[in-house]
Amino acid sequence: MSGTANRIQAEGVIKNIIREIVQECASRGEGVSETLVAFIVKAVVLEPQNDFQVDRVLASDDVKRLIDLCVRRLLDNKSSSLDTIKMQVYFDMNYTTRDEFLTEHRRVLETRLQPILREITDNRAASKDELESLYRKIVSSVLLRSGLGSPTDISVVREATAALQSVFPQTELGNFLSLSKRDKDRQLVELTQIVTGIRLFNK
Repeated sequence: MSGTANRIQAEGVIKNIIREIVQECASRGEGVSETLVAFIVKAVVLEPQNDFQVDRVLASDDVKRLIDLCVRRLLDNKSSSLDTIKMQVYFDMNYTTRDEFLTEHRRVLETRLQPILREITDNRAASKDELESLYRKIVSSVLLRSGLGSPTDISVVREATAALQSVFPQTELGNFLSLSKRDKDRQLVELTQIVTGIRLFNK
C-alpha cells in the first residue's frame, strides 16, 4: 500500500475513533465536540507512556485502548490538563472565522484528494480489471470528498458504491474516459454531490 493510501486509511480510522469517543461520552452523559476529542486523541497518541506506534495503522486492540484512554480522560472532571485543552480548543474555534476555517478545510481536503484524483483523471483503463479498479477509485474519491464515512469501512464502501451505480453505472466508464481532464474533474464533483445526497436521503 502506498504512503498516500496508508495516510488516507489512517485518517479514516482516526475519524471513526473520534466519532466513537463522542458517542461513548454522550452515552455517559457528557457532551463533547469532535474538535475537543481530536485534541485529546492526538495528546494520548503522542504520550510516550501510552506506547502507540504513530508510524503505522493502529491494530484493533490499540484502537480499543485508545478509545478507552480518551474517554476516561474526557470524563475526568478534576483534570487540569483537560481544562487547558478545552481552553485551547475554544480559542482555536473562536478566533478563526468560519470562512477561514472552511477555506482551510477545503484546501486541505483538495490537497489530500489530489493523488487519487490524478490517478482517476490520468487513467487509461482498458481491461475489465483496470476498469473495476478505476471504478473503486472513483468510489473512494467520492467518499473522501464527501467526508461521510471511511473508504476503509466495507459497509460504507458498499453503500457509496450502490448509490454511485444508480447514477453512474460502471458501463459509463468508457464515456468518462473520453472526457477531457477538466470535464472529468467536473463530473467527479457532480457525482460526489449526487451520491452524498442519495446517501443522506437514505439515512
